[in-house]
Amino acid sequence: MFANLVIGTVLMVLNLGIQVFAVSVLVGYFSRRLETGDLKPSLKSDSKSLSVVMAVLMLGHFFMFATWAMLFLYLGEFEDFATAFYHSTVNFTSLGYGDIVMSEERRLLGALEAANGVLMFGLSAGAILSVMNGMFNRRKAITEIKDKIHKST
Repeated sequence: MFANLVIGTVLMVLNLGIQVFAVSVLVGYFSRRLETGDLKPSLKSDSKSLSVVMAVLMLGHFFMFATWAMLFLYLGEFEDFATAFYHSTVNFTSLGYGDIVMSEERRLLGALEAANGVLMFGLSAGAILSVMNGMFNRRKAITEIKDKIHKST
């Protein structure tokens, strides 16, 4: 049991690194768009921004599913990557079908992966909310500027 806790914790830290990398990519993307003036408030711009955020975060999650799947393969829990990846996705998303289960010796890793998934999806939700707050604040600032201009004329 202790070995599974250590292995699971190490992989959770690795997945946190993947999530931090994905968010860093997003910060760089939005910083460049702000510097170039590309982030003008519009339905098209906001839709593009949210689409990029979702795509990058989901790509990060796919990498996290894969890290767990590779661990399960390494430990001999599954015969092929496709099955391990499916099982990992079900665990990580806390869907928990239970149609494929790991050995009794390693099943604690499934629970740790589910906890990891809850935390990583929470961080993703926070990143999405942060982008949306930026959009709302940008639109509010523009409205306030327009109101000041309108009042002064």
